[in-house]
Amino acid sequence: MLLIILGIYGLTVKGNMIRLILSVEILTNGAIVVLVTFGATPLGVINPVIISLAILAVGVGGCIAAVGLAIVIQAFRHYKTLNVRELKRLRW
Repeated sequence: MLLIILGIYGLTVKGNMIRLILSVEILTNGAIVVLVTFGATPLGVINPVIISLAILAVGVGGCIAAVGLAIVIQAFRHYKTLNVRELKRLRW
């Protein structure tokens, strides 16, 4: 639960695009931890479907982070800033 709160805090407060991507990853990993925690039975056995979903979510999250960082690199090369508030002013 703490990871989810940290991820939401990072999304609402931070203005740097790299920190926003890291906050999304922290939020996603927190949701995966909660999924695995609630997927366990009272005897401590975890459903294999929950584990496979968690592994799939980690893989997809890594791919999303890689694409997001590639977009951030291109935005930095073009606009020379990573601040989201400054990039919002570039709209027309």
